[in-house]
Amino acid sequence: MTSTSQPAPEVPDVPDSFRAALMLPAPGGAASRAVHEVLEVPAPDGTILRADVVRPDDGAAHPVLLARCPYLGAWRPMIAAAAGADPHEPGLMAAVVGMQASVGLDRAIEEGFAVVAQACRGTDISEGGFRFYADEASDGVATREALAALPWCDGRVLTFGQSYVSTTQVTAALASAEHLAAMAPWVAPSTYDDDLAMRGGILLEGPTYEWARQQVRTGLAHDGEPDAPQDALPEPVEDFTPFLERVGIAEAARRLARAHSAGAHVADWLAHPLRDAYWESIAYPREGLAGLDVPALHLAGWYDLFLGGTLRSYRAMAAGPAGKRQRLVIGPWTHLAFDGRLAGRSFPGGGTRELGLGELTLDFWRACLGDAAAAARLPRDPVRVYIMGADRWIDLPAWPAPDAVATAWRLADDGALLAPDDERPAAGSTSWTHDPADPVPTEGGQMLMGPAENAGPHDQRGIEARDDVAVFTTPALAEPVTVLGPVRLRARVAADAEDAHLHAALAEVLPDGTSVLLTDGALRLSARGGADRRDPLVPGEPVEVEIDMWATGVHVPAGHRLRLDLAGSCWPRYDVANPADGAPVEITVHHDAARPSALLLPLVDLAALGRDRS
Repeated sequence: MTSTSQPAPEVPDVPDSFRAALMLPAPGGAASRAVHEVLEVPAPDGTILRADVVRPDDGAAHPVLLARCPYLGAWRPMIAAAAGADPHEPGLMAAVVGMQASVGLDRAIEEGFAVVAQACRGTDISEGGFRFYADEASDGVATREALAALPWCDGRVLTFGQSYVSTTQVTAALASAEHLAAMAPWVAPSTYDDDLAMRGGILLEGPTYEWARQQVRTGLAHDGEPDAPQDALPEPVEDFTPFLERVGIAEAARRLARAHSAGAHVADWLAHPLRDAYWESIAYPREGLAGLDVPALHLAGWYDLFLGGTLRSYRAMAAGPAGKRQRLVIGPWTHLAFDGRLAGRSFPGGGTRELGLGELTLDFWRACLGDAAAAARLPRDPVRVYIMGADRWIDLPAWPAPDAVATAWRLADDGALLAPDDERPAAGSTSWTHDPADPVPTEGGQMLMGPAENAGPHDQRGIEARDDVAVFTTPALAEPVTVLGPVRLRARVAADAEDAHLHAALAEVLPDGTSVLLTDGALRLSARGGADRRDPLVPGEPVEVEIDMWATGVHVPAGHRLRLDLAGSCWPRYDVANPADGAPVEITVHHDAARPSALLLPLVDLAALGRDRS
């Protein structure tokens, strides 16, 4: 055990939301009576990984809750300020159990867990250099082995955490599941081409740059160089969009790599636009997930940029040997907001505290450790989802909902979207012009880019008023509909160039005209055959494509309308297609009898669905 001496970070203002999410221990609470220390673990290559530890002071062996995180250096001064503690106090970062698992540190200690928050290599108090994904499997396995050998650990380790902290869990589990009793991978990515770096073959430009920018700052602070070069890392964060517009993502990637090695992966991503050996080396292998015999509690948000990845991982593991020990929760959340309030909208009962996520998590952990009483308290069904608009939590026996009925809502002329029972013939086609110099701006949705409020159910009317957005809308619904499950667009599309992007968004139109974004998806048309290849278009010749728009859960009342928006761009969330050296590209979606296009929606009977747990 050792402590480290580093200059005290600058103390920032602590947002109330951050302070509340921490669920900090109370004075005189269980954590105050526990052992606080710093644990050193040698990685296989000799690099020293350090962790803050808080554990019961009773001389007994306990199961360990482990989070391996690259953000502790950035969070440390805020946690210290919120707790009124010295930033270098041993055990301080164990407070992340509240923020990352909705379980406060006091409660974790009361329940008999030791809590370990380890800084990934090259971050905070750990040695080495941070390399995106590269070391998480070996470092995670070594940490588990070291913990299991300690006298205060009973040999059982449970991992938890959100976002990158979920990837540290899964990559290590795929390498070895020894000593791993359970995982809680929340808002978690999976394969690169669907949610991490790319989606539908398109680079996630804004999220990619901003995350790397944050890691560069973390790396500079770790190395004692907090002052970043402004040409690479503009401040404030709102300035990054005009920065990208001015220099382009390729130049931005070069500047990130020059600023610090923690941002070098962006240049690698640009150098590997296809799924190849590079990506296979850092992506979750689907076959590995299907064979992983570890119970897991998966958590996703309807507006999280990793919704698709979380659902993909859940389905893979639910089909494997630990299938009956997989659980899934989907709420009205973004990547950073879990209180049931998004983009000025409130989702009653939709916050994690109203759900009782902390109790659910503790019961899950206890059940995985053999506690029969905790297992009996868990919901009978493994899937719990929040239905927006109905403001209800529903339990399901599987995902997707087994009772969902796939329905085709046909695109038609004059901007019509025809319900499944509408027998009017669809005719013609709809065209618009994509100008790479004037892309359609990003407005809300499933993403992480800029402040937390930038994601979520934003009003799309400003987007829909543009000439380069094709809008298809139903009449006012005579009866309510409930959409629950995967959403797809199957379309016949042509362009007058060898390539183009197609962005598709589903919205609910309220009686006052507000167009609320529900879910979306995008596809590089030349990547329609898969992420590992490019099939150029024949200009003017339509091709059939299917866009994965991930999923939603929403009850749309009678009198409201459904809407599909199509565009050739959504920037800076997605890279902008420029197949004709700056010249505009005409995109056409066909929707006649010979070349139909349709929005595929899974509909359920809300009254008969699952068991209402609200």
